[in-house]
Amino acid sequence: MHTIITVIKKELKDTLRDKKTLFSAIILPALAIPLLLMGVSSLQKDLIKKEKAKELKVVLMNAPEAVAQQFEDESINLLTSADLEHAKDSVASEVFDAVLVFDPSFKEQIDSLETGVVEFYYKSTNIMVQRRIEEKLNAYKAVVLDERMERLNISAAVLQPIKIETVNVASVKEQVGETIGGLIPYIFILFCFMGCMYPALDLITGEKERGTIETLLTVPASRFSILIGKTITIALVGVVAAVMTIGGMVAALNLGTGIPAGLMTSIGDMLNLKFIFMLFAMLLPLSFFFAGVLSAMVVRTSSFKEAQSYVTPMTFVVIVPAMVAMMPGVELNWQMAFIPILNVALATKEIIGGTMDLGLFAIIVLSLIAFATLAVFVSYQQFSQEKNVLK
Repeated sequence: MHTIITVIKKELKDTLRDKKTLFSAIILPALAIPLLLMGVSSLQKDLIKKEKAKELKVVLMNAPEAVAQQFEDESINLLTSADLEHAKDSVASEVFDAVLVFDPSFKEQIDSLETGVVEFYYKSTNIMVQRRIEEKLNAYKAVVLDERMERLNISAAVLQPIKIETVNVASVKEQVGETIGGLIPYIFILFCFMGCMYPALDLITGEKERGTIETLLTVPASRFSILIGKTITIALVGVVAAVMTIGGMVAALNLGTGIPAGLMTSIGDMLNLKFIFMLFAMLLPLSFFFAGVLSAMVVRTSSFKEAQSYVTPMTFVVIVPAMVAMMPGVELNWQMAFIPILNVALATKEIIGGTMDLGLFAIIVLSLIAFATLAVFVSYQQFSQEKNVLK
């Protein structure tokens, strides 16, 4: 055990000395998420604000006066065009934002209590244009509806025979778990893998390239002790990267990203000791699983570049199950509990929502430990072969 601790100290010192690994595995996760969340939120607000304030160039063809009055707005520039095809082409080329073509008998249809037909031409790539135009049309629709009810002496209740009052019985925790519960594990699992990837490349392939692996093998320590020391170091960096990612997300939320205060309080309540304990219970074996898999892969390579070409595609293997967990309808069950990465992502959603079954959670942790043990064993087998270790 003393030998393993000595190897861990040596590897941690080497890892912390490497500025590239230190930045990529620890500093980047802490900074990337706050900057990303705040940047995206700020950009989204600015874009929506600009789109709402943008002057729309709208063509009304055959529009009654009552409709045209609804579009008398400082942010709307009403234009005329007699050629429909030219107007449609102008919308496609973004010279006009929208073209509304009213049926020639539109006013007569409305006056005779029939349905008036309007053709609305726009580009679906700009959702705000559609929303702003439909707001004006809905305002006119409301005016027409009120006039018809008054004309026919009909009360509003007659047109609304059923009033549905929805009551959401899902707790705030469950709603949060459903909305952001899939995003949180997706991010920290990815950064956990990346946190394991960089030290794995440096501590195994990097040592082979530098020629220091031969020196390390001459010390009075078994290969098992050396590998376990390296694996623990790689896993620790992965755990730290995941923790820094979660910390960065919490910091970004507290700094303000337009989230209501009530929702922020609920998120804060979820970050309790139970949540942290259950998360770490999954993160530790997951990190060892990543460390074992990556070690087994890179030990067979002879250069840093070759190792990167092997490891980089693994990122997509990690991303896919994490993305599956974000899909609607994918729920944690006894079958999903045995699938690495996917089980962690689904379990995190359940933990955040407060609906985690302890029996399933125990199965997930035990299965992760089993996969981690298998991965480390395979890594040890590869590390024991001279042709893989010596360059």
